[in-house]
Amino acid sequence: MSTPLLNEPNRIEPNRKQSANVYTVMLLLSMLFMFVAVIAMFVEFRRYEGTLPWKTDDARPQVMHAIDAPHYL
Repeated sequence: MSTPLLNEPNRIEPNRKQSANVYTVMLLLSMLFMFVAVIAMFVEFRRYEGTLPWKTDDARPQVMHAIDAPHYL
């Protein structure tokens, strides 16, 4: 029985790990940036907690301006 050659096409190495390529690194970076964005959005949400920006019933303008439309005719 001869020893198997390293260049044999049928040889399978079950414990060989693939190296990280550029797409794997980009995926990890995007996950990290998304995690940072979620934390930043949570901080902003906590800053304005209790106020609803779309409810303007009790908003009172301090100064009111009336602008006349130009009269061309």
